[in-house]
Amino acid sequence: MSLSFIPLWICALFFASLPDNSPAPSTRATEIPWSMQKRLSWNDFAGNPSEDNPHHALTSTNMEMKVKCENNQLKFKVEAVFNPKESWTRNKSSELLLAHEQLHFDLTELHARQLRKRLSQLTNGCTRGAADMNKYASEAFDNWHKEQDLYDMESRHGLDKEQQLEWMAYVETRLKELENFK
Repeated sequence: MSLSFIPLWICALFFASLPDNSPAPSTRATEIPWSMQKRLSWNDFAGNPSEDNPHHALTSTNMEMKVKCENNQLKFKVEAVFNPKESWTRNKSSELLLAHEQLHFDLTELHARQLRKRLSQLTNGCTRGAADMNKYASEAFDNWHKEQDLYDMESRHGLDKEQQLEWMAYVETRLKELENFK
C-alpha cells in the first residue's frame, strides 16, 4: 500500500509477512518507534519544510501492520513509527507546537493499540483470510485518519490552547485504557 499524504501527518499501513528479524525495505533504519519514554524533540525533525505548505511543522507517522499464520495461529505486529526524514518544522522554539506534533504521534499509537486489540480478539484469524485483515486495517486507517483531522480542526492545529490540553488529556486516558495492547 502506498503512502497517503495528509496535512501535518503522513499515514501508511504496510502489509507483509512478519520479518525474520530483518528490517523491511523502507526507511526502517531511520524510523523512531513510538515509546512513552522517547518523546519527540525538534532534533527528530530532519526533513526540509515544504515551501507550499503554510503550516509551521509537519509530522510524518506510519502505522505498520504485519501479519502471518503460523501453526494455524494468527501472528501480527502493529507498530506506530515516526519518520524523521519526512518530518519538519519552521519553529524549533515552540514547545506548544512540539506538544501538538507529539500528540499526532500519540494518536498513531492509540490507533495501533486499537487495531492490536481487534486482531487479538479474532477467533480463527487464519481461516478468515486476507480480505478480513484488509477490512480491519482499512477501518483502522480510516478511523485514524478521521481522528487526526478532527484533532487538527478542534485544536486549530494546536493554536487553541484549551482544546490542545483537552485533547492531550483525552488521548492520555485512552492510551492508559489500552495499556494491555502496547
